[in-house]
Parts: sequence; structure tokens; C-alpha cells
Amino acid sequence: MNPAYAHIDTWIFDLDLTLYPPEANIMAQVRDRIALFVQNHFQIGPDEAHGIRYRYWKQYGTTLGGLMHEHGVEPHGYLDFVHDVDLSLLLPAPELRARIEALPGRKLIFTNADAPYAERVLEIRGLSGLFEDVFDIHRMAHRPKPDPVSYTALCAELGIHAPRALFVEDSAHNLVPAKAMGMTTIWVKHDGEADSSGDDDHIDHEITDVTEWLSAIHSLERAT
Repeated sequence: MNPAYAHIDTWIFDLDLTLYPPEANIMAQVRDRIALFVQNHFQIGPDEAHGIRYRYWKQYGTTLGGLMHEHGVEPHGYLDFVHDVDLSLLLPAPELRARIEALPGRKLIFTNADAPYAERVLEIRGLSGLFEDVFDIHRMAHRPKPDPVSYTALCAELGIHAPRALFVEDSAHNLVPAKAMGMTTIWVKHDGEADSSGDDDHIDHEITDVTEWLSAIHSLERAT
């Protein structure tokens, strides 16, 4: 196998903007639904709601974290509401499925979203049944990436040996704890996006498209 990946026995993938492209416009919808939840919860205007959404996201890693910590919001109902979005722009990805399916070892999802939403996305993308497990925000005890505690919990609960694992993620700062644990890290960089982590050594490979990257891996495997 390609020497850069020959040691990998566990392939971990982020979900949003990693297993589908930004053009699907899902995350903009989620942000608007979060603001609408905040607006309804506090009975305030949309501008103030977006301000609270952003402030809690910066302080707690997710708006949910702030709402839970400061206002006792119940997470399941919140996540059901904010993930009630139109997924019709997502398309089946048979080549992506084939490339992931051909990887040797375990395949996992590690997402700040919840499992029901993740399963909806995977189903529409034609990726259902492909991943052994979805380690979601509830199993992180609502401590979202990049909180190192959740990476430790992921590895402990699922029996992952970090130096033999690879993590694919579109948010560069979420790769910092993974690299610190010894994982191989893949940054899915989208157009115009900068590395916001402030760390120079946390990205092993920078790519723009997961399917193309996996196709290159498989091509190298066939060539060798």
C-alpha cells in the first residue's frame, strides 16, 4: 500500500463538508435554524439571535453548549429542530462509497452533529451501512471537537489506537488534538478557507476532495 497510509487500520471521517461538498448549502441552513431556535427561545429579533448564536459558538464550541450551560436547554429537541433542513441538494455518491468501502480496516464517523441527522445524510449520499459507528455529540457528552476530551473518549470507547488511525476533517483546528494523539491527519480545504488553528504541524496531507484523494490512494495501490 502507499507507504503514507500502510500503517492505518482505522479511518475516521468527519461528516458535514467532508462527506459532501459545500455547494449542497446544508450548513447555512443549519446556522439559520440555530438562530431561529435562539430567536424563539428568547423571544428576540433575528439580529440579536444571530449574535447570541455566534457568541456561544465562539465561547463553547457550539451554540448548544452555551444554551445548555447557561440556560438548561435540552439537547435532543434542540438538535431535532436545527437539523430539520432541506437535504435535497445532496446527491448519491457511488464512487465515494466504493472508495471508502475498499479501504482496509475500520471506518467511523466523528461528528459534532447527532447520529439521527448523520444517518439521514449518509442515506441520501448512498453511504448507509458503510461505517461501523457514528460517534456523535451526545457520546462526546456535548463537548464538541476540538475538545481533546472527546477525542480521548472516542478512542477509549471504540478501542482505537491513535497512531494507527487517520482522521479526515474540513475544519483544520479540529485536527490539532488528533495529531497530538498521533493520528494521521487529512485536511479537506475548501476554496478560500484558511487554516485557523495557528498550528503549523497538525496537517499531514491537504486535499480538496475526499473522493479524488481516495481515488489517488487506490491508484497507487494498484500501481504497486
